[in-house]
Amino acid sequence: MNRIHNMSYAKRILAWVLAVTVVLSILTIPQGESYAAAGTVKSIAVTNLPAKQLTLKKGKTFTLKSKVTVTGKASKKVTYKTSNKKIVTVNAKGKITAKKKGTAKIYVISKANKKKKCTITVTVGTPVTKVKLNKTKSTMTVGKKQTLKATITPKKASNKAVVWKSSNTKVATVSGKGVVTAKKAGTVTITATAKDGSGKKAACKITVKNQVKPAPTPVTVKSVKAIGMMQVQVELTGTKELSSSDFKIYKRKYSFGSYKKECNIDSVKTSDKITYKITLDTLDALVTGDMVQVVIAKMNYKGEAAYKGIIREQTTKSEIIKSVGDSINHYSDEKYYEPGLVGLCSFKITGELPQGITYKIIKDDDMFNGITDCLEFSGSFTKGGIYTTKIEVEDEIGNKVHHTITWKIADENRLMAADIVQYDYLRQEKGETKKSCHVDLDASVYGGNGSVKYEILECSNEISYSKSAFGLNCILDTEKTGTYTLKAKVTDTEDASITTILSVTIIVKDSVAFKGCVYDLDGHKITSTVADVAAPYYISLYAKEKDTLCDASEFNDPESDGSFQIFVPDGTYDVFVASEAQDIGTWVCDSKVTASTPYQKIVLPVYQITIGSDNPAIDIRNFTKWRSNERKTIYGNVIYLTAGTHIWTSTATIDGVEYTATLNVTVTDKTRSTTVKAHVVAK
Repeated sequence: MNRIHNMSYAKRILAWVLAVTVVLSILTIPQGESYAAAGTVKSIAVTNLPAKQLTLKKGKTFTLKSKVTVTGKASKKVTYKTSNKKIVTVNAKGKITAKKKGTAKIYVISKANKKKKCTITVTVGTPVTKVKLNKTKSTMTVGKKQTLKATITPKKASNKAVVWKSSNTKVATVSGKGVVTAKKAGTVTITATAKDGSGKKAACKITVKNQVKPAPTPVTVKSVKAIGMMQVQVELTGTKELSSSDFKIYKRKYSFGSYKKECNIDSVKTSDKITYKITLDTLDALVTGDMVQVVIAKMNYKGEAAYKGIIREQTTKSEIIKSVGDSINHYSDEKYYEPGLVGLCSFKITGELPQGITYKIIKDDDMFNGITDCLEFSGSFTKGGIYTTKIEVEDEIGNKVHHTITWKIADENRLMAADIVQYDYLRQEKGETKKSCHVDLDASVYGGNGSVKYEILECSNEISYSKSAFGLNCILDTEKTGTYTLKAKVTDTEDASITTILSVTIIVKDSVAFKGCVYDLDGHKITSTVADVAAPYYISLYAKEKDTLCDASEFNDPESDGSFQIFVPDGTYDVFVASEAQDIGTWVCDSKVTASTPYQKIVLPVYQITIGSDNPAIDIRNFTKWRSNERKTIYGNVIYLTAGTHIWTSTATIDGVEYTATLNVTVTDKTRSTTVKAHVVAK
């Protein structure tokens, strides 16, 4: 009986322990975990603000609207909390009240999971009252961009930022900086909303259109240039397939004539179908000053260009010393002409001319280039002094010369003496073993009473001099490079108060040989068959570098094989080679002349013609001098002519009978480099 009672008591004790354990286990389960058992809180957001920012004036309120996203049956309830009650407060319904200026945080916290919350930054200050865009309507093309700009009112708003939004991102997107990118055709509204929660906004309606492909731009000719004696360059504005048959090239002389001569085209080359280089037949080689016309019928184009060789621009100066009463005229040295100018020239004269001196522009048909303008001074000097005249010259094809003349005019009360700076060089003559330089010059003195004395102030040992009433004759002989000077004080013998300084500076440089040979277009060396007469060509070098020899010229030796050799200082030169008999010449641009300069092969645009006689009884070698109707002269029975028609005449007395020979030749593919018979008759 007792045993049964004890077992009943033990059961009651065990039941009580189990009940307490269950109660304790229920009490220790957290509330959040209890809710979580029914679902999960995913996120919390505030739905009535464009961003997690809010600006309120002091004393104003704003009620937050929150959205809680959950899974299952989790609670969507939230609580609100402020980080600083002195600045902003918030009640259980999310109503915010601005207390004083400053910034605080408002936390929206999930009741089901306190780790889930949303933080709003609240500023008590000046909210935005207006948002304005720089455009309210706009049209765009697919693929294009534009930037919208928002203006905030007032300027002292606490938060001036805006939030950009596109109503249809498939039509256009907008970046955080207002850059709109058009995506496809359609209509879209881009909105800029104040970021401070004031609700102020502005919108721009944009119409996006598809791109319209522009009509292809027609290809035209951009430029035409004669870039060589036998080459013309045509540059197009775009690519176009052209062949040799599409081009026609004509030529004429500069300043006059018409395009009657059609040139034969040897080849047309292009690497990009934009720039075409047209090579002419050698017979149609261009001469400096020639004009070419390019015709492209399929492009309805006709244009022209001048063959200019090399365009030169140079600065020169000269000094003229005279006395009052002296005169100058056509036959004096005061006729200004610059070699290398082509055709008609324009002159601009500035500065001051000496009193009594005038100038005029004349045409001189004795010059190499035919009728070429030059400037002629004339008159008598009436007043002493120093005068400076500047001459600006531009020829027909663009060569320019800037020349300055310093006039020193003496009278009985003033002396004028030369101020000479001369460049020279060491040269090696035939048969000599050393290079040397010999300079012989006169340094003139004008004015005073006609009698002067000299006090040598400075003189290099290598310079010897002799005195006269008209100046000093200075002679320099040296085998060394360097600068050699002579300075003298010149005093009038009757009036010691009348003085001047005479100065001579000679700069001597070393030299190298510029060697080469001149050929015709068929590769023949140009030589003369008659000795002791003018050479068939000459070659001139014009210095391009400062303080070098201004120029050097050389006629080829008629008895030589056509080669030339000119000694000049190291430097860069423009080389001009010209025929003595015709108005032809060619430039070789920027020739660097050094001791290692290779042998130059220079081509003139001429062809070799051998003259024969149509009278078997008369040897054509009796006729050595030929004249053209242009008063040009050639010698011998082997001559060099440009393409075209030429008439040359010559006379000779044979066995007491005077004969006339007339050569009428048209240089073509069939007559060049061959023998052409002259018509020989007795007078």
